[in-house]
Amino acid sequence: MTALQDHAAERAGRRLALGLLGALVVLVVTVPLAVLVRSENPALVSLDERLSGAAERATAGSDVLRVLAQAVTLLGEPLLLTAAALLLAGWLYRRGARRLALYVVVARVGATVLSSGLKLAVDRARPVFDEPIATALGASFPSGHALGSAAFYATVAVLLQPYTGRGRLLLTGALALSALVAVSRVLLGVHYPSDVTAGLFIGLGWAALCTAVFAAWRSDEGRPVDVAEKGLGTA
Repeated sequence: MTALQDHAAERAGRRLALGLLGALVVLVVTVPLAVLVRSENPALVSLDERLSGAAERATAGSDVLRVLAQAVTLLGEPLLLTAAALLLAGWLYRRGARRLALYVVVARVGATVLSSGLKLAVDRARPVFDEPIATALGASFPSGHALGSAAFYATVAVLLQPYTGRGRLLLTGALALSALVAVSRVLLGVHYPSDVTAGLFIGLGWAALCTAVFAAWRSDEGRPVDVAEKGLGTA
């Protein structure tokens, strides 16, 4: 192995370790939160109910805010994200970027599995507004919209980095968009703040782990692994 190959392997290893560390941090944040939610911790329940009450009063007093929340939440609609992921993966596959297509599919499927599995495990009831604005099926924790948005938009940001040269700005934009979706779910009364917080952390952590693994995989072919600046490359 040449010195250049050694350096590439070392860099890939560091990024994989960073991704695994990110996943570990997510576990440290979300597992205790899930336990608190599952056990109906009084302090967390009280905080969630106070913030949900504030959200209900805000949307009840502003038609504009209600309409904006209803519009923004569509950006995290699971069916829309799945369709967008499949279209993006199909386009990448037809261009010959099969590994990147797989990256998109794995990120989306994993986010869906994580959301569904945790909902079943925690089985939290959704909040109830006196005058409901929206309804949703299934358990409340974590927010599938927040989790899916964070994972999908972070994935798209990574893919767009080679074409824009503004990787960190794209990732910041992805986080901001996901956060808006998360806030919209609270304003519409279908999730508690802790639901969307967990969703954001899990989604971003999953995207980071997928990116780190695929970056290490691409390094085997001598392709770029400097994800923060160059994404995963263009093929």
